[in-house]
Amino acid sequence: MNKSMKVILSALGPVAMIVLLSVPIGPLAGGLGILQPIGGIFDVGIGVNDTTTLTLVISELDSPVDVIMDEWGIPHIYAETTTDAFLVLGYLHARDRLFQMTMQKYLAAGRISEIVGESAVSSDKYYRAIGLARSAEMTYQAFLEMADTNADVAFVLENIDAYVSGVNTFLGTMSSRETPLELKVLGFIPEPWEPVDIFTWSKMMTWGLSGGFGRDVTRYLVREAIDNETMLADLYPDTIPYAVPVIPEQYNLSTSEYPAGPAGWPAPAASDLDSPTQLAHVSQMETPDIDALLAYESQVMSPFPDIFVIGSNSWVVDGSKSTTGYPILANDPHLQLQLPSLWYEVHLVVPGEINVQGGSLAGTPAVLIGHTEHVSWGMTNVGADVLDLFVEEVNPSNSSQYRYNGEWIDFEVVNELIHTADGNTVEFPVSWSVHGPCVDSLIDDYGPAEDNFANLAMNWTGTGVTHEILALSMLNLANDMNGYFDALYWWDSPPQNFIYADDSGNIAITVAGRFPVRTGYSGKYPVVGLNDSVGMTGSIPYAHIPRSVNPSQGYLQSANQLSIDPAVYAYSILGPQSDSYRGRRIDHLLATDSDVTVEDMMVYQADVLDVSAESMVGFVVDGWENSDENNASIQGMVDILASWDFVMSTDSAAPTIWRYLLGAMKRSTFDEVSAAGLNPMSVRTPVLEQILTTEDEYYIDDHETAEIETLEDIVVLALHQCYNDLAENIGTNAADWIYGTHHTLNVEHLAGFTHLGGTPHPGSRYTLNVGAGWTVDAGPSRRMVVRHGTSPGYYTTYPGGQSGNMFSQHWSDLFDLWNGYDEATNHYGYTEEHFYASVAEFVDAGTGIEQDIIFIP
Repeated sequence: MNKSMKVILSALGPVAMIVLLSVPIGPLAGGLGILQPIGGIFDVGIGVNDTTTLTLVISELDSPVDVIMDEWGIPHIYAETTTDAFLVLGYLHARDRLFQMTMQKYLAAGRISEIVGESAVSSDKYYRAIGLARSAEMTYQAFLEMADTNADVAFVLENIDAYVSGVNTFLGTMSSRETPLELKVLGFIPEPWEPVDIFTWSKMMTWGLSGGFGRDVTRYLVREAIDNETMLADLYPDTIPYAVPVIPEQYNLSTSEYPAGPAGWPAPAASDLDSPTQLAHVSQMETPDIDALLAYESQVMSPFPDIFVIGSNSWVVDGSKSTTGYPILANDPHLQLQLPSLWYEVHLVVPGEINVQGGSLAGTPAVLIGHTEHVSWGMTNVGADVLDLFVEEVNPSNSSQYRYNGEWIDFEVVNELIHTADGNTVEFPVSWSVHGPCVDSLIDDYGPAEDNFANLAMNWTGTGVTHEILALSMLNLANDMNGYFDALYWWDSPPQNFIYADDSGNIAITVAGRFPVRTGYSGKYPVVGLNDSVGMTGSIPYAHIPRSVNPSQGYLQSANQLSIDPAVYAYSILGPQSDSYRGRRIDHLLATDSDVTVEDMMVYQADVLDVSAESMVGFVVDGWENSDENNASIQGMVDILASWDFVMSTDSAAPTIWRYLLGAMKRSTFDEVSAAGLNPMSVRTPVLEQILTTEDEYYIDDHETAEIETLEDIVVLALHQCYNDLAENIGTNAADWIYGTHHTLNVEHLAGFTHLGGTPHPGSRYTLNVGAGWTVDAGPSRRMVVRHGTSPGYYTTYPGGQSGNMFSQHWSDLFDLWNGYDEATNHYGYTEEHFYASVAEFVDAGTGIEQDIIFIP
């Protein structure tokens, strides 16, 4: 056993080792379990780093497929048909990421208990309750019905079938040495894939980027606690102060060409937009029940961080602002940092049909973010609220019915059967109403004690039939702006900002998705909806969703902030979205740079200047200096802030001080929130900035005291709190406050076997190179820069490697680039992608080929 294996297994702990090493793994193991020399752990990864030419037989292929593996383990798949190309992609995804794909599939379907046992039943109940697998089945069946009349849908289904065939081919021929170590330890071999599994994982991605049902009930709790509409609007506004909108100039498409909402969803006429004056009743809910529901959601296994951590950056400049005279595009989606990575780089070539390269997701037959021969695109999460909660009025004489349109309607009860690895079956009934699944099926004591019924229905745009896979498939074929528009017509969930550039010089951004037009209610709080006049009665027309094309400013940017200025837009998009500091920073950088290069884009992606600090530290320093306070310890802390450049670097104490001070400022300012029993940290940071900037006397004053506090008083109080917190948690020596000592990176293996990182990490939740929390486990999951023009270039990296096998040289080789900041260039490392249209061109280039795999029928 080599040293790396000892390190990996030692992390499991001695007790777990005794149990796990004796687990039999069916046909691959004998009496010694995974300790046996053949079929156990000792043969895992043998030959994984072979560099010879290989020939593999897949009988389902129509023609030979040539796959060149480059020096990073990235496959370049050259096929004669798209079905052959996607079949091989399915094979390679399974070969390199089978454990990851297995966990994703079973988690999304609410079946993870089949792998890890009854400890995961709560997670399975959650995903059954929100109905991801059920919605995936609805979508799959709808695609089968559409295929007869829609050639694009037929194309998607053919490729999905081929992809699934490739996955199952690998499963059916997988040897012991190719079986992932993690599956051997778990004693689990997955069942064959089905086409619906592709839709189920897509639903999980959609759910993870939508924010869950917690926002509506949390807003309800805040509303009930504040009980003051003016204060509620001030402290929890619908629009984040100082945001630079994603869309600088609205660009509408033709309503004659695109008359409906995205993917054909009904779109109301402009005259129908005004909601009735009388809004639906906001339902009174019991706080203990809400708390129980939020607690349940917070403990569920999820591949995604909190919605306020999920973010992304994207920006693009046109030729007027670049040194090349052509567009340059950049994108870095902020997701969970994990091993294996969510991303798997791939290049698919079928002459005359497809030539697409970029980041795919293991388990999905498409490139999610990348480029074709002529266009490139990236994505950021919109963060809009597209999920509402309805409290159904239950029949007091028959709790299996609810009132709708003046009638008592039977709940549809789906009896979910959860099977566990222990051999047990857990029955879990989920009630569905016309609005969707009742998510409070999760908690046993919901409602008045004498009733005990589930009636909190989730109305989410991702429930039921959605078309994101179709949109991606069409985008992978796009080679001009019309292809981009046609593809995004089908993108309905989750809302995403699709940034775009092409080699004709165009740039664009589309805030794509199905944005509901709500009638009879705001969508902010759970309501009683007794008839079909209250609800999501339509969608914003696709032609009119927020969109900008070739704006006069010469650039576009998105960092999850406000989509469009409400004052100039006819429709309502429920928010608010991000705190907007990243958007403000990149907008400033692009507005002041007229000679942008690829290197500049990379420097911007590494930028760690915190605009929240830049905007507010001056008020703190001035407030202290204008006060009568004389405290040497705090003066030393203020002196550090006064000389700070607002860069969240690892070698300075100022970022640590600022992180503590920001919390102290909120606590000292928002006494109104504390008095209502709420956490002042729930107030968004730009609201604090607005109060400081405008010197809002009402909120600066502490209403719990007889005196009228000034800004200086609040600053002094916050500085004392900050220093005391630092002293208690770290110490009084400023040398111990150095940011990199406390702000570190951790990229964890999905099964906890190992990790990367442990090193100081710059940035904050508000910097372009984002790093929320003290232990950074979410952030730029993939960096990409694309240069269009006569000499195009494609640069990418992500924190991990192509292979999910810990013994492969491609397990973590890309991590060193992603995490390798170069002081000379002021940015991180990138691979320059090989983008050759044929095997012959790749071979003629004379570099970058690690392995050649020939797949033959």
